[in-house]
Amino acid sequence: MTPILEVQELEAGYGPIRAIDGVSISVEEGEVVAIIGANGAGKTTLLTAISGVVRPRGGTIRFAGSPITRMRPHAVTRLGIAHAPEGRRIFQRLTVRENLQLGAFARTDRAGIRRDIDEICGLFPVLGQRMGQLGGTLSGGEQQMLALARALLSRPRLLLLDEPSLGLAPLVVSRIFEVIAGLPAKGIAVVLVEQNARAALRLASRGYVLETGRVSLSGPAADLANDPRVRDAYLGE
Repeated sequence: MTPILEVQELEAGYGPIRAIDGVSISVEEGEVVAIIGANGAGKTTLLTAISGVVRPRGGTIRFAGSPITRMRPHAVTRLGIAHAPEGRRIFQRLTVRENLQLGAFARTDRAGIRRDIDEICGLFPVLGQRMGQLGGTLSGGEQQMLALARALLSRPRLLLLDEPSLGLAPLVVSRIFEVIAGLPAKGIAVVLVEQNARAALRLASRGYVLETGRVSLSGPAADLANDPRVRDAYLGE
């Protein structure tokens, strides 16, 4: 069975800085894969290279068996990859509804979009209560819910999530992780970059550890969570 995502020997960076250097990962259909590592390890660069925001310098990216290595972000989205970036990056001067509608920019099924917005309001009821409110007036937790919801409105087959719990209250984090845990049942694979390594490895079936732009460890999430190196460096044990 062909993985939905195959990244092989990927190199990418900014100016003279090589942020990732020969990274290879794979993701199966409907699988949650965790990417953990210290700040500056290259986790965000990996996601932005997959989504087309950063152009790779070497290596290959294949989605559903087809090469996408140098595609532009809008073309990557149309294929079925959504990216909820670090820092939320919602449109602060647009309403919640307008943010959600922009998440579905590549779709033409208006009735389906309306149904999906209703479903999103079931997942995150607070968004349903804030439909006419400007994104910039939402709390941090509400903005993160909106960023995740906007990504889901594209009906992705693969969701790239970058630090969804960063700076949020525990109750909000719990709800966001609950929604993420339910995505595989909807046929959505997830690549999860998350500072809370313990929670990420609980959600994931497999994981990769990045160190200075390279994969240092990989394997089943349960094995990584029990690896003394991971426990010492990332789980605070």
